[in-house]
Amino acid sequence: MNCFLHPHTPAIAHCEDCGQPVCEVCHVRINGKPYCEHCAVNRHPQSPLWAGVFSFFVPGLGQIYNGDWVKGVVIFLTGWLILPWLYGVVDAVVVAQAIAQGEREAATVPPGYLVLGLKIGMLGLSCLYLSLMWAVVSFVLTLDGLSSAQP
Repeated sequence: MNCFLHPHTPAIAHCEDCGQPVCEVCHVRINGKPYCEHCAVNRHPQSPLWAGVFSFFVPGLGQIYNGDWVKGVVIFLTGWLILPWLYGVVDAVVVAQAIAQGEREAATVPPGYLVLGLKIGMLGLSCLYLSLMWAVVSFVLTLDGLSSAQP
């Protein structure tokens, strides 16, 4: 089998993303895995820093960034509790490190526009989440104040 870019050169591997055969000249190794030049340029490695920041401000957002959509939604819905929130921050960083080091495949590698959207939208989502938390805390304090004020 020959390289898809160099038809007269024998292929030495297949690209991990697109599956095309690649030769010695045009293959790129990332974390020990072969990629064609096009796929290597278009990869978006996970950043443990961004995953942690996303999960710190909006529970579950770091998991969504890592491609774990279901886990992200579950952590978002339970993130008002301290343990799921802390778990979410640590898990997002650990999973992003594993993906970046090639020890784990991302469930879905987010495209560049999604990463940019997450970075830009993080402020708005965190404000929404914090306002919801403030509403819950205010409601609980109001109920507590009403129950203690009555004789």
